[in-house]
Amino acid sequence: MKTNWATTLVRILGIALIALSSAGSAQAAAQGYMSASDEPFGDYSNFAAMSAAFGNWDHLQYGASFSSYSMLYIDGGSDTAPQMVDYLNANRGLLESYVLGGGRLFINAATEYQTSFNLVFGATSNEQPIDNRGYSASAVDPTGTLFDGAGTSWNGFFFSHNDIAAPDSFSSLIVDDGGRTVLSGGFFGDGYVMLGGQTNTVFHEGIDGSDPFQLRVNELLYTSTAQGPVPPVPEPSTYLLMVLGLAGMAVVLRKRQGSSLTR
Repeated sequence: MKTNWATTLVRILGIALIALSSAGSAQAAAQGYMSASDEPFGDYSNFAAMSAAFGNWDHLQYGASFSSYSMLYIDGGSDTAPQMVDYLNANRGLLESYVLGGGRLFINAATEYQTSFNLVFGATSNEQPIDNRGYSASAVDPTGTLFDGAGTSWNGFFFSHNDIAAPDSFSSLIVDDGGRTVLSGGFFGDGYVMLGGQTNTVFHEGIDGSDPFQLRVNELLYTSTAQGPVPPVPEPSTYLLMVLGLAGMAVVLRKRQGSSLTR
């Protein structure tokens, strides 16, 4: 039995469409988590927080491409700090361009043996000596949506190793018991950056029902979705002045055209 060429073509196209449909159903993750081959503190609570926040996400090693992700979380706590610091020093310009173009970036690290190091957009992370680290922390603005369901104060051993020193373009979000900023954030270009010096949530505990794990989930979600300041809507009187100004310009132009025709 001969097979009509048109029938064969239809079958081939059908198979191709099925293949394309199957490929499209396995969508790539929009969020990435970058860390060393060993997790900070040998603990996988960051994996759990990423899963709770986004469900589908990708784990990246330092040096992997991240430009296709809408949000990138980097954590270089504990003994993994040298790898993160080396990565930041080699890729700071790339990370800043990523944010300016609309990317969302969260860099958090409770480091060991690093003193101070540069982050992005002029901010630095300052590691505190072991006898001066943050045991507890509290929200700067307890009414902020960042703290929904997470409470506004937490304990830890330690809660943080590092404080964040940042320009005025950043806002302090959480401070430790010494009043030092341990979480800050800011909008740059079309993107957003959150910077922290917190330990993993396995070292944290709640106060009066607060939930430090939910706080980490919220930090990830907030980084991914935070909206910048909305430009103010002009008052009606402003619109009226604009209309009158345009009308006046039209009258002047019309008079000039009329006078040039009569010459």
